Amino acid sequence: MVNVKNKIFENIGLKFLALIIAAVIWIVVANIDDYKTTRQISGVEIEFINGEAITDNNMVYEVPEGTTVDIIVKGRRKVVEGLSSMDFHAVADLSKMSMTNAVTIVVSANNSYVARDINITCKENTVNVAVEKKIESQMAINVRTSSEVADGYAIRSKTPTPNLITVTGAESVIDMISEVVVDVDVSGASADLTANSEPIFLSKSGEVIDSAKFEYDVKTVDVTIEVAKTKDLALKIKAAGEPKEGYAIAGIDYQPTSITVVGDESDLAKVDEILIDDIDVTDLTKDLETSVQIADYLPNGITVVGSTEEIMVKIMIEELVEKNMIITSDSINIVGRNEEYSYEFLSGNSYSLKLKGLKDKLDNLIVTNLIPSIDVTDCGPGRHSFVVNMREIAGVEYLDTITVDIEIKQNE
Repeated sequence: MVNVKNKIFENIGLKFLALIIAAVIWIVVANIDDYKTTRQISGVEIEFINGEAITDNNMVYEVPEGTTVDIIVKGRRKVVEGLSSMDFHAVADLSKMSMTNAVTIVVSANNSYVARDINITCKENTVNVAVEKKIESQMAINVRTSSEVADGYAIRSKTPTPNLITVTGAESVIDMISEVVVDVDVSGASADLTANSEPIFLSKSGEVIDSAKFEYDVKTVDVTIEVAKTKDLALKIKAAGEPKEGYAIAGIDYQPTSITVVGDESDLAKVDEILIDDIDVTDLTKDLETSVQIADYLPNGITVVGSTEEIMVKIMIEELVEKNMIITSDSINIVGRNEEYSYEFLSGNSYSLKLKGLKDKLDNLIVTNLIPSIDVTDCGPGRHSFVVNMREIAGVEYLDTITVDIEIKQNE
């Protein structure tokens, strides 16, 4: 027993020194294995607090540069290497925003033990906040259809319920909204249909605006699409009144010359054309150009298909001119001629006739167009006077008459 005790305490100084050296070596090895390191961690989500400091003043805010921050973490390797962005919490207090709209970012570790072993540095320790006036705007909801209904049918009406939507947000964002639409597919439809759609917000260029940037009170819209039969109708235009004396209507041009309408079959069966006869040209001396709203002339229950809403009309007004024509006796037809008689013109072989009308019409007029004639039916031998008859020609006025003397003789 004594020997064992003596052996334990034998060279006790050397043994104690060896223990100290072993401990030092362990500490050195441990530090080498778990040395200090530095690492960047990206994408730590920023929590914005005390936003009411802005919104209570009827303002809104946005973070245009993003809502995450990158950090530099320094600490023991075993701790640092196991960390991710989810292990940190970044806070920006909007109540402490600077005059330049910059807010300091404070980042901390979620785990208090980790926090004691590391140092955190933000690559950017502030975030810029865009602050704008908050506005509210009420807008109409329009129905936008895709595809085509069945042949021979058209969309008669498109009704959204509700038909108004209120949007609230930053003034610059709300001002970008040009139109609010809901989309409905009407492919092959031959009867009324209903749909439920979400509103889509469009810019002036037709691009979709992200609805997450503002608030709106209508999330879904009920849509009713009324589908009915179609029919093509001719358009006819007549002028009302008369141009100033000495002037006349030279022609009427208009586009379109026909339209497609939609309505109940019973209503469509009652109409084949649309007559517009109330364009007033009274006392005009020059052309009249005007537009006519088609809807004003359609029967009840019938509407126009498509975007054609008006007719463009031009009524040409021209001054009347005069023209002299020579009518020869050879060109005068003798109606009711009796084969037992002969007929001789006593008043000459040619006669002057003055006409009045539109220049183009008179320029193209020849004697044979007038079909000059006299009627000798029941006239016996002797000398007779006749007024030469002329064919009525639209737009042409005869300013004088021709009287001829005829000698009728019994054939021998």
